Amino acid sequence: MVKAYMIKVYAVLIKNEKREIETLPEEYIVPVAEFIASQEESKN
Repeated sequence: MVKAYMIKVYAVLIKNEKREIETLPEEYIVPVAEFIASQEESKN
């Protein structure tokens, strides 16, 4: 079960180089990648 708040937590950890996306629980990899991509798109 994916918890919405954990997507943001994992995204922050990845952006700050504390975690690698490959080390996340499998069910979070795609949602976190999509969240990070949407954040990057909104910057541009």
